Amino acid sequence: MQKPRLIYYNDAHHFHGKRIEPPASIHMLQWPVDEVAGTGVDLLVLGLGYGDVYFHNSKVGRVIGQKKEVWENYIDWRIMRMVEEAAKFDTDQVREVTSRGRELGVRVFPSLKVQDGAQPGGDRCGLLKWEQGKEVCLGVEGKNEWAYDFALETVRQNKLALIREILSDYQADGIELDFMFGDAYCKPDETDAASILSEYMSQVRSTAREIGVQQDREIPVMVRVCLEREDNLAMGLDVEAWLADGSVDFVVGQDKRVLGDTQPMPQWLPEAANAAGGAAYYRPPRRVYDERTGLPSIEMTRALSQ
Repeated sequence: MQKPRLIYYNDAHHFHGKRIEPPASIHMLQWPVDEVAGTGVDLLVLGLGYGDVYFHNSKVGRVIGQKKEVWENYIDWRIMRMVEEAAKFDTDQVREVTSRGRELGVRVFPSLKVQDGAQPGGDRCGLLKWEQGKEVCLGVEGKNEWAYDFALETVRQNKLALIREILSDYQADGIELDFMFGDAYCKPDETDAASILSEYMSQVRSTAREIGVQQDREIPVMVRVCLEREDNLAMGLDVEAWLADGSVDFVVGQDKRVLGDTQPMPQWLPEAANAAGGAAYYRPPRRVYDERTGLPSIEMTRALSQ
């Protein structure tokens, strides 16, 4: 498996969809690849929409604009128009970025936000929660009241179906599971959270392997997790176990408090990667500054740690 040397993250939201003034064009849809071509970036990680709402023509998840008739702000309306215009070309953002990546030799890993806390009826609420409400949620007072409960088979299968769609229908080069958009995946009294999530990651690996066999290719699995081991374990994310059993190929450790600069790498992560024999770990993301505004963007580079 070829290990990437330089990874670039584009959330597909702030730094792509919102920048496209209608009408969209194929060139505009391919821009996330074109802007990094020739820079040394050999892996582009592309966000799959915002929250639990997606910018590709998903048959599984809620597509932006679905179940919405009135728009409160122009900037999100523009993303919806990007999706509508792309549909006229019988394509979408993910399809154009992945195909352009193959053309220019840049691998593309769509990035799935694993958790989401939006309330039913909200702009970023997904179909599963929209339809089943509290039945699929943690129900914990505070910000995790509407977060998904991964102890439920329904929730895990829903996310797995999205992964299958991206890898099978779009033939993406790999997949990133982003665990940094939540701090709880099971209820506080769920003592088996680590086992539940480890089994889930095993299912993700099996799905990627199954599709890889069908398409005669190898499909890597990447995860973005907390930099600190204890923070992951508190959420039930046993990254060391995932590495040991081969559920993941690449791990990106991100400091949940600091995105401005790279942080020191705790020893637990490189040691776990080395013990896995061939797995790769990456230093925390480094924020890149937008020269046009002088403000930090959310596009990040991640350098391979030797």
